Amino acid sequence: MPNTEKITASFTSRIYPRFENLITTGLVILTSIMIVAAFWGLIIETYHLVLHGAFDSLDHKAFQSAFGMIMTLLIAIEFNHTIMHVHLKSGREVIARTVVLVSILAISRQFIVFEIESTSPLILFALAFSLLSLGIVYWLLERKK
Repeated sequence: MPNTEKITASFTSRIYPRFENLITTGLVILTSIMIVAAFWGLIIETYHLVLHGAFDSLDHKAFQSAFGMIMTLLIAIEFNHTIMHVHLKSGREVIARTVVLVSILAISRQFIVFEIESTSPLILFALAFSLLSLGIVYWLLERKK
């Protein structure tokens, strides 16, 4: 039995941290590539919207699309930031707060891109309740800090 304990201790103290480091490095690189590609897409989309005069006519759909893309980019950046916290061995409490904030951003994005007329009131209530719940969780995490 002592040999099994040694193997387990070796795995948890040496091998798994290296594995976690390798995976998080890959995730940071891949997510960063996706963020750059999404940013480039946002630049091109904004150029086309300006070129076609969509912003001049105050087209609601154009603004909704542009801000939806911006919010998606912000969510991706925060997600990448969370992965980097794991990579840099920050405390798990920081990660929990960041995950709650990313969730709040994601739900807020939904409110921006929704077509209110075609969305069921029950869905809107569920999202609002989720947003309120996440806000309370974030407040509790900050209060604990």
